[in-house]
Amino acid sequence: MFVIAAVTAAMIAVLSAFNGIESVVTELFGTLDAPIALVPVTGTLLSDEVGDWAMAQWGPESESPIILAAAPVIEEESVAAFGTGAPLVITLLAFDSLFLQGAPIERALKSKKWLPELHDIPCVTLGIGVRNMLGIGRINEGPEHALIRFKAPIRGKKLSKHRERAFQSREALGCDAFSINADLDSRYVLAPLAFAQDLFGLDGSVSRFELAIAPGLSEDEIALQMRESIAAAPQPIRVRTRSEKNQLITQTNRAEKWATFVILSFILIVAAFNVMASLTMLLLDKREDMAVLHAMGLSGWRLEQVFSLQGLLINTVGGTIGALVGIILVWGQQTFGWVQLQGSVIPAYPVQLEWTDVISTLAIVIVIGGVGSGWMVRRLVRRLLN
Repeated sequence: MFVIAAVTAAMIAVLSAFNGIESVVTELFGTLDAPIALVPVTGTLLSDEVGDWAMAQWGPESESPIILAAAPVIEEESVAAFGTGAPLVITLLAFDSLFLQGAPIERALKSKKWLPELHDIPCVTLGIGVRNMLGIGRINEGPEHALIRFKAPIRGKKLSKHRERAFQSREALGCDAFSINADLDSRYVLAPLAFAQDLFGLDGSVSRFELAIAPGLSEDEIALQMRESIAAAPQPIRVRTRSEKNQLITQTNRAEKWATFVILSFILIVAAFNVMASLTMLLLDKREDMAVLHAMGLSGWRLEQVFSLQGLLINTVGGTIGALVGIILVWGQQTFGWVQLQGSVIPAYPVQLEWTDVISTLAIVIVIGGVGSGWMVRRLVRRLLN
């Protein structure tokens, strides 16, 4: 029983750890995204008319008020340089104040507040990886310390023909920094929408529209409702949810989770053999009593039932105790943070309990233990009685 309980508790704790990691990864990678985005089917740009159409269709004053704002976003690659340092290819993510209604970006900023400009100079927010690679020390020391040059190709001009004249350059002040994860921190620079439109020469066009959804609504339900009416949009668009953008990460984590579940299930089978061995010893010890009861008229089927139920009871009680221990461990980690992560973006190791994991673990404990014990008892009782 102790072995069954220990394996059950371990399974629930490990599965909860995978749930916690998935939740944190989804939350971190979703920091730069609103729950739903409208993206082009062909090409890379959308006209401003798409945003106006979306607000007319689903905005607060529409017949189906399911979104709060449609924020225009530009995401393009650029070349950044600071001082005499080497240039660095970065991804410039530009937006206006509407974007903050749907994306929890301010929690990742060092200052916790988005600043679009300072002293009439556009402000950019650098990922800490980008900041380090550009050779910038401390941020917020003034424009003379963090004035960054950005270059982007002029649309319509061929690089092979115009060379340096094919690029246009703009300057912005590095006012803040953000930290999400190593991948995003080393690629992204956040900028005001007007600055990016000027740099890339995009007037009336954006990369996508990020939608802030109304409170209490599911992004999947809203996306399904939107897909029914996007055919009437000014240009071909598709609806993309935050989970769809990070689908590969989510699927990989879930595959690892269930692979671990299968491996732990094999360990549970080994634990079930321990219970079967105990039942075997009990049957051998009670074979004389079984012979007496059988001679008095107790059928072999009844004897099989008694010992099979005993095996099932051992697995059920052991699984239940293990489940309770696992739930307490997960609750304790969530509440008190027993396992700390020093120097990480999160203070304690993330765990998240899902009742489907508890039920599936208990089910496999009872099925493996019950079926295995029943099969073994049936064969051994018949052999002893014969």
